[in-house]
Amino acid sequence: MDIPSQGYEVAAGDQLSLVAQASNADGASYRWTSNGQVVSQEQTYNFSSDVPGVYQIGLNVATAQGAASTQFKVTVTSSPYITKVFEYQYGPGQHASILTTSESNNLVGSPWADGKSFVHLGGWGGYIVAGFDHKVKNRDGYDFAVYAQPGASSEPGVVYVMKDTNGNGKPDDGNWLQLKGSEYDNAETVHNYEVTYYKPANGGNVTWEDNQGNTGELVPNYGTDSWWWAGYGDKTEVNFNGERLPDAYVNTSTNDSTENWALGDGLFAWGYAETYNNQDYDTSLKANRFDISNAVNADGPPANLDGIDFIKVQSSVFQISGWLNEVSTEVSGAADLNMLDNAN
Repeated sequence: MDIPSQGYEVAAGDQLSLVAQASNADGASYRWTSNGQVVSQEQTYNFSSDVPGVYQIGLNVATAQGAASTQFKVTVTSSPYITKVFEYQYGPGQHASILTTSESNNLVGSPWADGKSFVHLGGWGGYIVAGFDHKVKNRDGYDFAVYAQPGASSEPGVVYVMKDTNGNGKPDDGNWLQLKGSEYDNAETVHNYEVTYYKPANGGNVTWEDNQGNTGELVPNYGTDSWWWAGYGDKTEVNFNGERLPDAYVNTSTNDSTENWALGDGLFAWGYAETYNNQDYDTSLKANRFDISNAVNADGPPANLDGIDFIKVQSSVFQISGWLNEVSTEVSGAADLNMLDNAN
């Protein structure tokens, strides 16, 4: 293989395909090492790491004519984008039956690259938890962006953040801190909201019960019913908790036989994922931008974070809007704006 004199460079979370070459490969054996540890015995080694740094790669090839070895370095650079998804849970909704096991991978790396799409979060409560390979610093103004689903209608999602206080690279450092948005103090916003969804019985609809004493069912406005539960397997119920935002859409039609759903006037001016044409939506990035300074503790005061390592995006409007079906947040990735700005 032709190895550059300076070795290779790859962004954290991306894959580098390394292929060993031999003049007579019949019966050849291969041994790849990374920092002294055997990592593959195949001809092709797909290197990937979420941790920036320099990795010493070794290759030994043995054939009937003899053996040869080489060493080189791979430098993993810090990525401005999400490098790892820790948890993904879809909320009951219309896309449940079409989701794949790789759905959450759409959030990793540069958005829409290599044929990637977006992540469906589903109905109220659905969420995804992901992390950067570095601390996103809290600077003046916007700090990071969450990419939307280009060309869609606004379906607001609340964004939460967490700092890797214990330094173990996992989002296990206490409670998530909500980024306060324009509807945080809205009288119709419900803090500490909780919903339990129940598996449909005999092909019926998904039913639900919340912690406010309300009950109901999810009634699809097209398609069938029980497939909204697809993906939960044998579970008979699933529970979500978080922030419930005000209903997003109003039917403005004056004709009883038609529907014209429009975003409510004056709502979601800033601070939410997948919200278009508001104060923080960047049309060139196709993303909403967020300021870490808006992080608040559970009872409302500022959290005063100097930076964050993890984000959680949650579908936060509990509403079925006619033919639109459930209001369900979709996201395509996230980026550290400081790194993007420095790259431009």
